[in-house]
Amino acid sequence: MKFIIRDDDLNYFSKPADIERWYTDLFAERIPVGFSTIPFVTPKSDVYTGDTVPGGDEYPVSMNAELISYVKEHPLMEILQHGTTHETVDGIYEYQNSGIEHDKTARGRAELERAFDRSVRIFVPPHDWIGSKGIHSVEAAGMDIIRGRGAGLRNVVVRWEYLVVFAKALAHKLLHASKGKVPAYPYVLDFGKHREACSYRLEDEDVFEGLEYTHQKDGIFVVVTHLHFYTDEKKDRLCALIEKARSLDASFVPPSALFPTR
Repeated sequence: MKFIIRDDDLNYFSKPADIERWYTDLFAERIPVGFSTIPFVTPKSDVYTGDTVPGGDEYPVSMNAELISYVKEHPLMEILQHGTTHETVDGIYEYQNSGIEHDKTARGRAELERAFDRSVRIFVPPHDWIGSKGIHSVEAAGMDIIRGRGAGLRNVVVRWEYLVVFAKALAHKLLHASKGKVPAYPYVLDFGKHREACSYRLEDEDVFEGLEYTHQKDGIFVVVTHLHFYTDEKKDRLCALIEKARSLDASFVPPSALFPTR
């Protein structure tokens, strides 16, 4: 079983001290963390900005020199792309928008790769929601996806691989429908032009049961945290989850371990 931590919303307004407060102990234990990073924060972005009220046009993460330097010095930090601006307009999440530009994702990926001087191959949709046009934009950027539990059933793309994945996801849902909340699909799903992995939120009531289920399937377990909305209680929950994973002989790996280079 592979155990992956995905932490969302790193951005221009984040500070190294935010990371150190919650993750220094995990790094000391050689546990990697994937930080889903927003390339450009704008006044419409629904994310943490500290005590600052964004004005102007946008804040590229590359302009935070202190954060960039810190990340570059930490090999256990992996950078993922989290949307491009993380904007929610009229209740529609950024990558749900049917009018999303085809090259929008590529612009965000380029910003992250210039800033951190490393390849960024994984995309995380804001709020775990992505529409078909958003998927086409991610595929055009040549990226794979980590999102929530609904992969395989929420989008319709006319492609043979989508039909195969839909059948797998539907069978999985029907198998567990009578047992309460359906666990996340425990393996990588291949959609032909991109691959996807499902994840649990740290706050999910069944996150420990999900870990047990993934162990039984010798699969992949992804847990989602949020750097700027941690509490001591949430950190204790994550540590308990990690200890449980250790007892199940899990391997702690970065998100990129889910998607070998084709």
